[in-house]
Amino acid sequence: MNNPLVSIITVVFNGEKHIEQTINSIIFQSYPHVEYIIINGASTDGTLEIIKKHKKNITHLVSEKDTGIYNAMNKGLALAKGEIIGILNADDYYYEKTIELVVQAFINSKAEIIYGDLVKLRSFEGKNYFKELAPNISLMEKTMPIFHPATFVKKTVYEKIGNFNEKYKLSADYDFIYRAFKNNIKFEYIPQPLTVFRVDGISSTNCQSYKEGYKILSSYGSPYDSQMRKLIFKCRIKNVVRFFGYLLLKLFGLKKWYERRLVEKWR
Repeated sequence: MNNPLVSIITVVFNGEKHIEQTINSIIFQSYPHVEYIIINGASTDGTLEIIKKHKKNITHLVSEKDTGIYNAMNKGLALAKGEIIGILNADDYYYEKTIELVVQAFINSKAEIIYGDLVKLRSFEGKNYFKELAPNISLMEKTMPIFHPATFVKKTVYEKIGNFNEKYKLSADYDFIYRAFKNNIKFEYIPQPLTVFRVDGISSTNCQSYKEGYKILSSYGSPYDSQMRKLIFKCRIKNVVRFFGYLLLKLFGLKKWYERRLVEKWR
């Protein structure tokens, strides 16, 4: 395990805006033993052309339709040969030393899953604002406690407990992490920012993720499943309020004012 091969999987569909930054963040990693797998869901924009520009740095490229993001991730897992596997979204990117830090953490511990901090990135009028977030694994029984884009898993874990459950369209990563927890897989946290996660625009929360969260908690016998069920209703109310609030902002020309408020929160 001194120089383990690390497999990084990126799933993308119509991601021409940011995919090159994602790819470059893998190409310029300080750790050399990396295989890169890209699963492109038959994009209809310029994504595939951008990917092909970097084909010499891509170990496997699959470009075909899939049935969802976790179906695509499972395709990537089937190709992965590395002892350690990370999944990087097509809008996100790693820091230059991310994989080196993760490999060293695995070498220095008996961990089977390593997870770290996530940095959210939001852009306003051409300027980028960053906010670092730390995970809290003590919330495992209540909600997704760690950040999937900043999580790395030994291949043996997938072999032991299985891949992503494709019946979940939005929360199969939580199901996988919870399954690992229930199977006594050893987690270890490194207090380092590992991944930059891009947040775009003013978007609603998909309440389906709460529905799936409730099913996941129920299936594993969590005592907090009823709390997640209440969040489904709260999510619907929140989205209605957000929708009409955004309409009023546009109606009264207050969008710029709202964005300035957001900028202040992100500074």
